[in-house]
Amino acid sequence: MSKRYLYPLGALLFLGAWASAQAQNYYERYYGPQEHVHWHLDAGYAATSGQIADFLDSGWTVGGGLSWQPDFSSPFALRADLNYSRFDATRKLIAINQAVDQTQINDGFGEIFGLDVDGEYKVPLTPYLTGFALAGIGVAHRRIALTQTVAFGDYFCDPWFGYCAYGLVPGQEVVATDNATGFSWNAGLGLDFALRNGETFFVEARFTRIQTAQPTDFVPIRVGLRF
Repeated sequence: MSKRYLYPLGALLFLGAWASAQAQNYYERYYGPQEHVHWHLDAGYAATSGQIADFLDSGWTVGGGLSWQPDFSSPFALRADLNYSRFDATRKLIAINQAVDQTQINDGFGEIFGLDVDGEYKVPLTPYLTGFALAGIGVAHRRIALTQTVAFGDYFCDPWFGYCAYGLVPGQEVVATDNATGFSWNAGLGLDFALRNGETFFVEARFTRIQTAQPTDFVPIRVGLRF
């Protein structure tokens, strides 16, 4: 993994270690009744790493899931996540396939659907701040598609003059695709900030690898809400 993608993980680790040293005797505090199950929603930035960075630019990610803590006296919890990530194709990938296929290619994208199941270990740092580490496995589907701009016959409406007509409009046609499904693993660090009514705001970064023919590595940096 490139060193620059270790920075978000390292920053979270440093902050957690410093706060832990300052607050060894604090306990996690919530403003409402604790629940064994918490749902969450998240979104953020997804940085590509390793070989896949030659073909896909960094993009964005969105998802959600739930965490289950069966015993409040234990720092361990189970967590499940379902996420979608989207990336733009690099100019290098477009140029390579354009030369190989002798076909005009104007654009492209990659998308990943992933399901992860992780173990989560929580460390109270202050009454309102909890650090956590998580690691686990999952399954993911990666799709890469390359497109060209073509003209389609369709109806279009002029919003200014208020008329509609049939004509040619530009659109994207997929000219090449690659699909791969494989097992994945991930590991990361995060911070939970206590809110009212038992909710928390969290930020996390984790390295994710999908076992495709050439490993698909990326680092999602997410912010989210547990409720």
